[in-house]
Amino acid sequence: MGGALAAAVASSLHIDRVAGSSVPAVAASKGQRVGISDAAYGRAWKRAASLVSRMTLAEKFGQVNNPGNQGPCDGTNGVPAIARLGLPPYNYASDEGLHGLVDPFVATSFPQPLAMVCSWNPDLALRVYTAVSDEARAYHKKEKWGLSYYSPQTLNLHRDPRWGRCEEAPGEDPCLAGTWAVQVVRGMQGDDPNYLKTTACAKHFICNNTDDDRQRVSASVDPRSFWEYYTRAYQACVLEGDVFTFMGAYNAINGVPCCGDRFLLTDLLRKRWGFRGYVTSDNPAVFNIYDPHHYVATRPQAAALGIQAGCDLIRFTGQKANLTDSLPHAVALELLSVSDLDQAITRLLTVRILLGELDPPESVPYNRIDFDVVDSPAHQALALDAARQSIVLLKNQQHFLPLDKSKLSNVAVIGPTAGFHLGGYSGRPSVRISPYQGIAAALGVTVHNHDGQIWPDELKSVHTGVRTQASSEGGRNIWRIENGSWVEYNPQDFTGKNRIAIRMASIGARALVRVCIDRLDGPQIATLRVPHTGNWQRWTTVSAPISGVTGKHNVFFKFTGKSTGPGKGLCNVEWFQLQPLNSAPVPQPRPGHPAVVYHPGCSVAGPKDEVLFSNAVAAAKTADVVILVCGVDQSVDREGYDRKDIQLPGVQHELIKACFQANPNTVLVLNSNNTVAVNWEQENLPAIVAAIFAGQAQGTAIADVLFGNYNPGGKTCCTWYKSVDQLPPFHNYDIIPNSQKQTSKSGQVSGRTYMYFAGDPLYPFGYGLSYTTFQYSDLRISSSELSPGKSIKVSCKITNTGSLFGAEVAQFYVVAPKSPVKRPIKELVGFKRVELNPGESRTITFELPYNTHALWYWHEGRRRFVLQDGVLKLLIGSSSADIHLRGEIDLRPDNDMALGGPKTLCTTACGVS
Repeated sequence: MGGALAAAVASSLHIDRVAGSSVPAVAASKGQRVGISDAAYGRAWKRAASLVSRMTLAEKFGQVNNPGNQGPCDGTNGVPAIARLGLPPYNYASDEGLHGLVDPFVATSFPQPLAMVCSWNPDLALRVYTAVSDEARAYHKKEKWGLSYYSPQTLNLHRDPRWGRCEEAPGEDPCLAGTWAVQVVRGMQGDDPNYLKTTACAKHFICNNTDDDRQRVSASVDPRSFWEYYTRAYQACVLEGDVFTFMGAYNAINGVPCCGDRFLLTDLLRKRWGFRGYVTSDNPAVFNIYDPHHYVATRPQAAALGIQAGCDLIRFTGQKANLTDSLPHAVALELLSVSDLDQAITRLLTVRILLGELDPPESVPYNRIDFDVVDSPAHQALALDAARQSIVLLKNQQHFLPLDKSKLSNVAVIGPTAGFHLGGYSGRPSVRISPYQGIAAALGVTVHNHDGQIWPDELKSVHTGVRTQASSEGGRNIWRIENGSWVEYNPQDFTGKNRIAIRMASIGARALVRVCIDRLDGPQIATLRVPHTGNWQRWTTVSAPISGVTGKHNVFFKFTGKSTGPGKGLCNVEWFQLQPLNSAPVPQPRPGHPAVVYHPGCSVAGPKDEVLFSNAVAAAKTADVVILVCGVDQSVDREGYDRKDIQLPGVQHELIKACFQANPNTVLVLNSNNTVAVNWEQENLPAIVAAIFAGQAQGTAIADVLFGNYNPGGKTCCTWYKSVDQLPPFHNYDIIPNSQKQTSKSGQVSGRTYMYFAGDPLYPFGYGLSYTTFQYSDLRISSSELSPGKSIKVSCKITNTGSLFGAEVAQFYVVAPKSPVKRPIKELVGFKRVELNPGESRTITFELPYNTHALWYWHEGRRRFVLQDGVLKLLIGSSSADIHLRGEIDLRPDNDMALGGPKTLCTTACGVS
């Protein structure tokens, strides 16, 4: 009966709900596989299968359960060793590498993906993630930290700006995202034919674009959106990137949990795309099949269904989601066969072998990477280059920018995000340059990092169980603090200080922090009450006076109390600061340099503070120029928390208006983890710069743009909407307008992304200004028609007609022939970033093959891709809304493959030279 139940559940997973019984082969084949050869893969598979054949059943159960968090391969997390087989312990959740290493060491921090993709420069992705994997290899060699990374790349696209994890997304367009992600994967995994450098992870597969309810929601996805939009970037990562890890998502899709969906994880991913690696669950997505999805009735059924579907690794933390005991029951009940288990373990061990884990260290070329590559000058320079390329100039009325430093004597930096922000999944860079610090430094004024904040980097020792983790505000925070916990910091200088401030977060506790010096039972100098902030990553600062302490002392925090929220934790601590009673003096400029003052004016999302607000406006009145730095951070949207609006939260809009009224010489810098609606600001302010959290060098890069040391060339990688009224309902996954489901708050039927959004956006997809100008000319098309099996070449000349060196991104779009179904308004098929000196011209050529994905659409009746012949319009421009050159050709019918379409569709950008 158990086996019949498992078979019945498995059969219900067929994609009839999405695409019927005929699954198309839509693999991108134009790119050659880079990295692991077929021969090396075959050898590794045979070695893995041999190891599995010698395991006992009990040993096998341990190899597919990966408990714990990110950490080293020391047996405390991950799968256990099997000493008799020479198999050491391993943690398949080694770390995150979204935009640099996260745990637990100093590492270079690059811009968030949503920022970096604004460079429209896939070569930058390759260079950045080569640097990330260099540092990963260096730490593994030194600390045995593991080589299996759970990011990059997030491939849930920026389809709706309300999603809490938009900062992780490589834009809204599948062509741009897929092209970028392929280079990310190649950077992480390397190009050696015998060994993987690390494993990248394509996640969260698939349609995991809401976070408030991600573990229980089912995404309702129509067939065309599924095939034409959501699958494409993942497909590119398999066929052109040869990614070796996929992560199954928490959510269900059309009623079937992703980690129990055999169609997704086996039929599509492995049989049709040819995926060669292993699938891991998100944590704890296999348990979620049972609870809260209630797709099966028991925990053993959930474990069995996950493995059978193709989810090879079951991740979990905590006992509730622990399925370690469920797998033996599943086998005993004949819900799961031993051969299914063997297959999963073989996939996992194959990748470990390809990482070189079981070979002599000297045989693995990546082991020759020296530790001095970590946080090296070359990587720091690359982080600055990436930050500069990620910045987008949104408005520059009457050439307000760049600012002339020689004409400035008093500059006011105002706004709640002028401090240092890295965003989610961020590590511990040694370089931490905030926008305020970067602007001040550019003007000859030195201000200190964190303004004297002491972070967990300064910890000397901690109570058993206390850990550090990535903070939502960048850097690290202390967590797992319970009653009786304590931490000790390195000696701090108390001279001239008579107040201590601590940055904390808590979901509910009646608790105190007692501050002692010199020793754990030493003199107590302050007591602070733990605040209730409502979330472990929603931060607030509390302070208390201190007196009679001078010189340097070790600092101890002792925590006592009782949690009133879920779990046993009392609070998280991010940093503390020793302060003088009065505000610190304004940093004094060197002779001949302007004065720079900073006032936050308000918090990111909190209520109005009259003193902060009035001080900021007063500073604006007397300044030669006001640099406002505003945006949203992890207090507004983050993993597990979607935002409800896209305006600037709190009183930021009010602050901007008040400062502009006080001084019209005002520029707005959007230092933010996501897009925001700044409609009034676009209408009234002379200049706006978008700087999505840009990593460790964000402040320097912003200052370089503001003062003309760098000419911005970034382009938006997603549509910036004016309000949520322009968006369909948040949980609607249809990209194509559907009058039954996609009526926005304004009553209009609204499609998603530039491809189907017919309204007037705040900033269109692909948009960005420059301090120079460019001219497009000489459009040439190699043929008047495009036939099956053929391709055409489309070329144009771009000239820098301005007076400054600059970068332009030429974007190639097509408009499909009139079809029986609604097609995109236009769709990106290629792009090229070119850098030109004043007066320089360059001809670029795009090659458009017949099997370009944008030429085809999913036919719901035939359940396959089809092509509509007719007039194909060709557009080349500087954004999706600014087309400079137009042409058209005759797209010939698909006579040779009328029933099935081509065997492969190109999902990434077409070739360019």
